[in-house]
Amino acid sequence: HTHTHTTHPHTHTTLPTTAAAAAMDEIQRCVDAICNESSSDACMELCQMLARGETVQLHDGRVLDNKQLLVEAIRSNPNNSSAYFNLGLVLGACERVRLHDGRVLNKKQLFVETIRCNVDDGDAYKNLSLLLVPGETVQLH
Repeated sequence: HTHTHTTHPHTHTTLPTTAAAAAMDEIQRCVDAICNESSSDACMELCQMLARGETVQLHDGRVLDNKQLLVEAIRSNPNNSSAYFNLGLVLGACERVRLHDGRVLNKKQLFVETIRCNVDDGDAYKNLSLLLVPGETVQLH
């Protein structure tokens, strides 16, 4: 529920609920971690907290959405299979994404990268197979 504090007989200021304040604290903790140590895990956590279309501003002024946070997670840890996988999930069917190393990847290539980082990720194989047309093959690393 929401608490209301009266600051003037005709003015009410609504304070955030405890849960909302806790969520904001968690978001701030992740933003701090990203800026202080370029943490791949913090990028992943923050990405999961944001709804589709939401953005977060980092201390350096950059405003990032879910996709950009996942790209940042990959920059921080190029072997983060979860970041490649989740980026493959949120990328549009015909969309491509540019990584910090200059590569431009589509959904298929992101799932191949997921498999490169974690050969036991069955969901990556499944999602990759769903993107292939009959007879199409892909080269795994």
